[in-house]
Parts: sequence; C-alpha cells; structure tokens
Amino acid sequence: MARERVRWPFVVDRAREIVNGYAPMKVTLRQVMYRLASEGTLPHTAPMYRRLSAQLAKARREGRFPDLIDTVREVHVPPAWTGAEAFVAEMPGGSASTAPRGRSTPCTSRRRRTPCASS
Repeated sequence: MARERVRWPFVVDRAREIVNGYAPMKVTLRQVMYRLASEGTLPHTAPMYRRLSAQLAKARREGRFPDLIDTVREVHVPPAWTGAEAFVAEMPGGSASTAPRGRSTPCTSRRRRTPCASS
C-alpha cells in the first residue's frame, strides 16, 4: 500500500477549524491528533504526532494558529538575576553592602565542600 504524502497546509487549516470549534474552551494537542486521526486526515502513529506537534508549534510562532493547552507539563524557569548585587540582595539577611569584597557568592572548596579560608 502506497503512503500518501501529508499536505501540511491542509492539516494545519483543519486543526485550526477543530480548535476554533471548541471555543471558548482550549484543547490539547492530543485532542487535535485524535480528531484528525479519527477522520482519516492523519495516521495515528507516534512519529505523526511529533510531526503534527512541530507543524502546529511553527504555525503558533508565526501567529497562524491558536494556543493549545498542556495539562501535564509545567514550565520550569531557573532563577536569574541582573547581577551579583541583585543576587546578594535577595539572600536571607543579605544586602549588596554586606557581600564580601570581590565575591558575589560564598566560596566553597571543590574538594571538601567547606568554606574557603579568608583572604
């Protein structure tokens, strides 16, 4: 059986219709995939799910597709500071004026994990 080439512009348009049909509710990528697979637009396979994800993400970045929801994953953003003084200012009891000169963070020996000797 010959595989038919996926026409992604058509798939993205159909996916947009599906998502807009649920408005004002939001839907997940999985819901969209199940709908497309059940109507025969896409085969229900893991590689096709990943391709659909990539195509819809690209369309979202380009402003051509509405946002989807993800009820499973959380986005973890590591803490960041604008500089050493901002970091020290957020430390318990810390302020930029109490930081050791020349250092923005405590010194720790790599071997023993103990504080470094005063310099």
